[in-house]
Amino acid sequence: MSKVVATYWTNTQAVWTRPQTVRMPREARVKISRRVEKDRATPQWMVFTVIAAMTCLLCLTVNFRAFSEMRQEMSQNETLNSQMEILTNENFVLQEEIHNLKSDSRAIEREARKIGMSRPNEKILVPTN
Repeated sequence: MSKVVATYWTNTQAVWTRPQTVRMPREARVKISRRVEKDRATPQWMVFTVIAAMTCLLCLTVNFRAFSEMRQEMSQNETLNSQMEILTNENFVLQEEIHNLKSDSRAIEREARKIGMSRPNEKILVPTN
């Protein structure tokens, strides 16, 4: 006991003693400590497996996202190509019509009659409803 305790503590019967510990042989203590370390420590293969799984999941996520974006862009490309083909056909038809109106007199007359024009001294029959 320390001097301070001895000075202020007068009861000599109450003495603190360290509890008795059972001493084991050194080999037994080493085996127990190794077993405890093995139980507590995470195996290296487990760490590698977790890292490999996370890497694979990350790669799959990136690839899936890229694939879905590519599929969406392909469908958009197909839609735009079909619209472009339709507009090209319409443009071709209009160019033919322009050429016919510039050169063909029958086409000019047909279009003039559609808007109600007639030749001089020609009678137009208009249906009455």
